[in-house]
Amino acid sequence: MIKTTSLTVDQLADAWKHIYGTSPADEADPLVLECARRLAADPGGEQARAWVSGLVAMSGYLAWRPGEEAERAALDALSAAVKALGDRPCSHADHPYEAEMDSLEDEVWAGDTGLLTGQLAAQDDDADADRVLCPRNIAGWARLAADVIAPFTVRRVPVGAPKYHDSCMRTLSGIVNDYPYGDPHDDLIDEAAALPTRPTRGVLAGYLVTMNATCWYATSERITDRSVLDAMLKGIEAAVPLLGDERCTHDPDEHPDTADSDHANRIGYLLRSPGGRAEIAESYGWDEEEEEDPEDDPLDAWVCPAFLHDLAEETIAELEDGLESYETAEAEGDEPGGDDGGRA
Repeated sequence: MIKTTSLTVDQLADAWKHIYGTSPADEADPLVLECARRLAADPGGEQARAWVSGLVAMSGYLAWRPGEEAERAALDALSAAVKALGDRPCSHADHPYEAEMDSLEDEVWAGDTGLLTGQLAAQDDDADADRVLCPRNIAGWARLAADVIAPFTVRRVPVGAPKYHDSCMRTLSGIVNDYPYGDPHDDLIDEAAALPTRPTRGVLAGYLVTMNATCWYATSERITDRSVLDAMLKGIEAAVPLLGDERCTHDPDEHPDTADSDHANRIGYLLRSPGGRAEIAESYGWDEEEEEDPEDDPLDAWVCPAFLHDLAEETIAELEDGLESYETAEAEGDEPGGDDGGRA
C-alpha cells in the first residue's frame, strides 16, 4: 500500500497521472483518500485547486469500480469544494473548464486542468492564470468530476453535449425516424462497437439506452444482413456484466419510459457527458437551486442498474427474435428480414 501522508503535492500529482480505470484498488484508493482528506480539510483554501485537480485526474478510476470508502470520500470532498468556492464573486464571463467539456466524449479526462500551474497545457505561457485559478473555475472542475463519478448528483453543470455526441445523435435519429443519412448497416455496427472497456456509469447507461432505441430498426426488413444484429447482441452481452449490483431505490413506476425511440436515442447520447446530462435535467425542469432530485422525475433512474438490466434483457430478446427470423427465412430460401417492430 502506498504511504501518501508524507508526499509533496508534486509527488502526489505524479502519482495521480498513473491512476486509470484499470488501476488496482490497493494502489488507487490510498491516493484518492489522501487527496479527498486534504480537500475536505480546507475546501476553500489556497491548495484546494491541487486536490480538486487530483480527483479530476483520478475520476476515470472513481467512475469505474473504486472502493466504497474512496468513492464516498471523493464525492463529499468535491461537494465541499463546490459549496466553498462555487459562489465566490468573479468578473469572468466564462471559465476554462467549460471549453474543455467538449473533450469529455468518454468522460475520462486525460488532459491538464491547469489548476496546479495556473495554465492549461494547450495554451501559451501568457495563459490567463486568473481565469484558470478563479474559484468558480475550480468549483466547475469539481462539479464535472462529481457528475462523472455519480451522474445527476450535482447542479449547475453547463448545458451542452460534446460536438461528437451531437453528430452521433443526428445520425441515429435519422435511422430511428426511417430517413438515414448514411448506411444504417455501418452506422449501427459502429455504434455497437462504441462501448469503452471501462465505461463510466453515464457512458454505460447511454450505450444500453441507444442499443434499445435502435434495435427495432435492426430487426426490421430495412436491414438484410444479420451481422448488424450479431454485433449489437455481442455489444450488449459484453455491457451487461459491467452494470453494478446496487439496490434499486426507485418505485416500480419511476423507471423511464423508452417507448419513443427518437427520444430514447437522444437521451442515450446525452447520458454520456456532464453537459449532456445537464441538458436532460434542464428538459425535465430541474431547478438549479434545488439540492434534491424531484421525487416525480428521479433522473438517476436513467443510470439505475436494475432499470438497465431490464432494458438490456428487452433488447436482447428483440435481437434474438430478429436472428431467429433470419435463420427461418434462410432455411426457407426467403429474403432475410423481419417486420418493422412497431416502434417507428
